[in-house]
Amino acid sequence: MAFPRRKPSIIALELLNCINQNNGKASKWDLIKILGNESQFRHWIEEFLIKEKFIAEKQESNHVFYVKTSKGELLHKLLSNGDVVRAFLRLSGRRLRRD
Repeated sequence: MAFPRRKPSIIALELLNCINQNNGKASKWDLIKILGNESQFRHWIEEFLIKEKFIAEKQESNHVFYVKTSKGELLHKLLSNGDVVRAFLRLSGRRLRRD
């Protein structure tokens, strides 16, 4: 059975929600469970969220955790409000898009 493809805004929201639900920090495995595999982890976490400073990698003893930055908190609030995301999507591109 094929699952419908998730929008990037939904994936990002699920990742940030995961961090919140785990007392403000998530393990690599917690995030891979959402993304599906190591390749997607590298793409989303290392090449996007960390690179753009929405999340940061924190070392605690022998474990690595991922936490939201202040920029990540703002992104999380915006993504949580679906109306704001829809407005941004309509504004993207050359003209104001019609729904």
